[in-house]
Amino acid sequence: MRTLLLLFLSLSLISVSLADNVRIYGTNTSYAGSKIEIKYHADVFTYSEKIVAEFEVQADGSFSINFDLNEVTLVFLPLGVYKGYLYLEPGKEYEIKLPPKKDLSPVQKLNPFFEQEELLIGVANTDSKDINILIRELDDKIDSFINQNFNKIYRKKENSVGIAFTEELKSEYKDVKNSFFEDYLRYRLGFIEYLAYPSSFVKIEEKYFENQEVKLNNSAYTSLYKKQYGNFLTGYFSQLESSELSNALKSENTYRDIYELMRNYPAYKNTQFRELIIATSVFDAYTRKFYGRNKTIEILSQIKEHSTNQYNHDLCENYIRKITHLQINYPAPDFSIGEYKLENYKGKYLYLNFCNTESYPCLQDFKEITKLKKQFGEHIEFLSIACDWDVIKYLDFESKKNLDWPIIHIGDQQHLLEEYNVKAFPTYILINPEGKIMKAPAQGPKENIQLEFIKIARDAVRKAYKK
Repeated sequence: MRTLLLLFLSLSLISVSLADNVRIYGTNTSYAGSKIEIKYHADVFTYSEKIVAEFEVQADGSFSINFDLNEVTLVFLPLGVYKGYLYLEPGKEYEIKLPPKKDLSPVQKLNPFFEQEELLIGVANTDSKDINILIRELDDKIDSFINQNFNKIYRKKENSVGIAFTEELKSEYKDVKNSFFEDYLRYRLGFIEYLAYPSSFVKIEEKYFENQEVKLNNSAYTSLYKKQYGNFLTGYFSQLESSELSNALKSENTYRDIYELMRNYPAYKNTQFRELIIATSVFDAYTRKFYGRNKTIEILSQIKEHSTNQYNHDLCENYIRKITHLQINYPAPDFSIGEYKLENYKGKYLYLNFCNTESYPCLQDFKEITKLKKQFGEHIEFLSIACDWDVIKYLDFESKKNLDWPIIHIGDQQHLLEEYNVKAFPTYILINPEGKIMKAPAQGPKENIQLEFIKIARDAVRKAYKK
């Protein structure tokens, strides 16, 4: 049930309407003095986050904020251990009911595996026609139906069960006059049809996608799109254009060749739609290890260069960022903790270490890092970021330490754990003088990192000698 709910709760901007003012207000004394962000997923495939607005809760627990919104939007509010979701419609006011405040503990903040609990934010001043009520009610009915009838529909092909349920829902919501909800209902019912006819690619395409508006901002549309076109280039289209597609993948302009192949089919005459299918299915093929990294980046870069659609352009940029994340010769994630910033190390090699000063392996490594610092400190900078749960104990360690390189506390920059893919302490990263990844993860001081350092020192000596 949770999986199906999250499937349809993952997305962002929705529907079509002119910019209008939205007001959010309410009272909850447990949040007094807190600053709360209102965010949305600007990209429904990589889930990049953007801030819509932010507000501060007053001392008496009251809060109110007004901001413009172009269209119906699924927003979320990070609320400590919770992540609360809510649909907003332009021109409306929402008296929201926040859950009791429960901050992340120091351990949770520094736990790279911790996930916030997702919940639906309540609205006090709502009615039965509100999108939040309608969608929650519809999702409950459809999720329950699928869970109870999946085997009948998907495995036994007893399609009459799904047809009867679909007609029942259409009748129940026939009087609802809301364009966004009408689309949402249509594509959620389309998902049931997809389950009933998983091999009927053309039937689903003609009914829900061909010659129709691209509605990426509707989560039901996007969910069906992902099922239909996820492995398009390695599945359906590779059967249609096997030899031509194979030739395209060998060419220097793969994107343009695939683009022209798809142009021959009426279903893909919409340029935005065609670009989108290529981008998403190429990335999907990469994650399934059908396409290599270089070819995938090449195709996505070509789409990004030629596309006049901002959404597709940004999507390809985000895909490339994901593919190159922590890869050799690509930029290291930026950091700024007090006076210690990645940009300050430009022109120098940096041996970056995420550690915990109460960890025995980390303490043992500190002894080895001391030796490395003495031997290679002329050519390599060392920096340790302490991820201690108990800041007081870190401060006590810092006041007593006798080490000649900085060990700084991560503070409120816990996002660096995710950005540097820190799963355990200690973790090491080696960054080159251009601020790009040299090794991630790098060997620890007991794992022959000295061999890398010797090469760096020798190269430095050679360069100095040539001068």
